[in-house]
Amino acid sequence: MPDELQSDIQATAADIAADSEALHVIETEKATLDASDPRLLELSERAKALARGIASKTAAEHELVLEANGGAPDAIAPEPAG
Repeated sequence: MPDELQSDIQATAADIAADSEALHVIETEKATLDASDPRLLELSERAKALARGIASKTAAEHELVLEANGGAPDAIAPEPAG
């Protein structure tokens, strides 16, 4: 695999992990708030934006992995059912 492609996959994975950690922190804080707390709306909006970004980045990462595997989806282990 070309070094640039490997680097892109690693950078994307690190970015997804950082966003996931930020989302976890937000969700943990939300769980401590009363439903009427005005911060809950702001935190929910931030969580939604992070989740959308994570979904977008994982799709991009998947494309990079496909490229690294010669573009053959069958060369990648299937996603677990559930």
